[in-house]
Formats: sequence, structure tokens, C-alpha cells
Amino acid sequence: MKPGSNLLIYHTGDEKAAVGMAKVVSVDASDAKTPLVKIQVGSPLKVPVTLADIKAHKLFADSPLVRQGRLSVVPLSAEQLEVDHGKLEG
Repeated sequence: MKPGSNLLIYHTGDEKAAVGMAKVVSVDASDAKTPLVKIQVGSPLKVPVTLADIKAHKLFADSPLVRQGRLSVVPLSAEQLEVDHGKLEG
């Protein structure tokens, strides 16, 4: 992550859905195992995007979000970040 990077806020647990946007403000990587990332909360998504919806979209087929569980940070491509969450079917 780099300052200025856009983020999706994703709820794990029972909800399993992307619920909002945020932006990286700063990164302190002095401890490589536990870098400290400060974020600025952005806006909520109008409609949460469930993990099931994300998995059903072919653009996310290779994303660590759908291939590996229990990740704290998952990179998304610019294309993935810009997907209209109302059009996640296929």
C-alpha cells in the first residue's frame, strides 16, 4: 500500500461484504511483519457487495479475496476497484 491508494472496506465474519471506500494516508513499514497503515474513511457503498457477488464476477476470479480466506489486506486492480457494484453478475 502507498499513500493515496484507494481501499475497499470489507466486513468479515457473518456479513462478508464490501461496505465502503477509504484512502491510505500513510504507511510506516519499519516493522515488516506489522506495518502501520493510517487510512481516511471515505464514503459507504450505496449497497454492500457480498462475497458471493464478488466470487460470481469473472474479473475477480484470480483475486486473493476469493482464493484465500482470512486475509487482512488484499490488493485489487484498478479494474476491480472500478467495477459497478450493481453489475457484479458475470
